[in-house]
Amino acid sequence: MRWVLRRMGIACVVAAMAALGSPATAQPTTRAAPSSGSLAYDRLDLQSAEAALRTFLSAYRRGDYVTAFWILTPASQSAFYTHLARFDMRRVARVTASSALMHAAEMIPAQAQMDQTDMSFLFAHAMAVARRLDIMPLNLAGLPEDVSPTNVPRLGTRNQLADGRVEFSVPLPGYRAPVVFRMVQRAQGRWRLEQVLPPGGVLDSLPFGLPTE
Repeated sequence: MRWVLRRMGIACVVAAMAALGSPATAQPTTRAAPSSGSLAYDRLDLQSAEAALRTFLSAYRRGDYVTAFWILTPASQSAFYTHLARFDMRRVARVTASSALMHAAEMIPAQAQMDQTDMSFLFAHAMAVARRLDIMPLNLAGLPEDVSPTNVPRLGTRNQLADGRVEFSVPLPGYRAPVVFRMVQRAQGRWRLEQVLPPGGVLDSLPFGLPTE
């Protein structure tokens, strides 16, 4: 008899747990992206394509180029480093063919001059030099530093591509036509910036599809 009662008690507990966790009564939850190992990176709002773009624009606009680099896709990060290594400065900044090597000497620092040697700091150094020389690959002059939805309710025109990518065509004062920002969702769920395509830009260059002529 004791054994029968014990089995009945266990059955009741299991049934109660099953009822609480059944699909009919379970409440939907939003899964957070897994930790990257960096609290600073994990705090960035990359939960949607628009949020990630706003985060990038805000960081780039205020000169926080390390954070801006983190929001680029791994492919775009690697492409930027390859351009530097090959002295292909026309894919890094708005330079002419004749002035590219001259600017490369400033934009590629000696290792002894660097506080950190990872790619994000190399990107930050190159962007800081480009800003000083007025050859930035992305001109955000005239864009408010606060690009939150409250301050900038409509960022641009959104276009959903068939492959899952999302493009935003954003009008910026420094350009004759909107600049296209192509966003990609990574396997971890975070959205990242794949390419910045200004008017007349080229599709075969990451992250900045700068015009070659």
